[in-house]
Amino acid sequence: MNSHIIVEKTPELRNILLVEDNPGDVRLLLELLRESGNKNHSLVHVDRITLALETLQKTNFDILLLDLSLPDSTGLASVRQICGAVPHLPIIVLTGLDDNQLAIEAVQTGAQDYLVKGQINGPLLIRAMSHAIQRKKMEEHLLFLATHDSLTNLPNRALFEDRLNHAADQARRNRRGTSPKVNIAVMLLDLDHFKVINDTMGHPKGDRLLQAVAVRLQSTIRQSDTVARMGGDEFMLIFENVTGFEDAKILVTKIQDVFSQPFEVEGTLIHTTASIGVSLYPDDGGDFKSLLQTADIAMYHAKKTRNHYSFYHLLRDCL
Repeated sequence: MNSHIIVEKTPELRNILLVEDNPGDVRLLLELLRESGNKNHSLVHVDRITLALETLQKTNFDILLLDLSLPDSTGLASVRQICGAVPHLPIIVLTGLDDNQLAIEAVQTGAQDYLVKGQINGPLLIRAMSHAIQRKKMEEHLLFLATHDSLTNLPNRALFEDRLNHAADQARRNRRGTSPKVNIAVMLLDLDHFKVINDTMGHPKGDRLLQAVAVRLQSTIRQSDTVARMGGDEFMLIFENVTGFEDAKILVTKIQDVFSQPFEVEGTLIHTTASIGVSLYPDDGGDFKSLLQTADIAMYHAKKTRNHYSFYHLLRDCL
């Protein structure tokens, strides 16, 4: 049974994906939705995880109702597959098993709720879906706060470290295969004379300048790259799939161009420049700690002349 079932659509629509292989349970869910008296929903039904994953690639849903006993997936493996494919989608597990331990494990795996089919009615189902959606939004909000800088909304140091280590792992896998050597360029950027700006114009304008720099940096990089705020007036960038030194030089010149025009902050034009240190994976380090250290050494060398960039590998013979 893999045909799609569409229930009446109304304004303020809630799009529901039901993954269930038992026709009787499908009819029960439809009856519960009708019983609730709430017509603000559209239900699409599939009977396999593979079909669910295909459907999720084509259509956005507000929530997913998931049976744990399917022809091509059983137990919490189904929850893991959905979470891996669509991490932002709220999930309610629907099962005939009244099992407290399984319910706890389902939520720990990524579901927002666990309902036993024989113990729910229409209003309870509607309320559970609403709570699951709100709970997922709160989870994502808390995760965002934990992994992003509060001033600029850029990734913070912890998320940057995670992304850099992930990029390094990916590059190592590529090197072991038939792909050509892939480098990563890591840039540590420090604003020149930022303390003077803070002291003369005040910290609020200094903060607005940091926000303006963040926006301009974010608009300059590719979607696959990362810019983060490390703290103070320091930013760090990851550029993946860098083919070598010449490619990295083009990228760092592009970042320098971010500062070629003044930043307008509360009606004031502020001219600022940046000193940039560059380290390359794998030559200058193989993980976050070593790449940050070598980029930091290069940045402090660039800071001696200001508005300059330095590559760590060009400094190694002098250190």
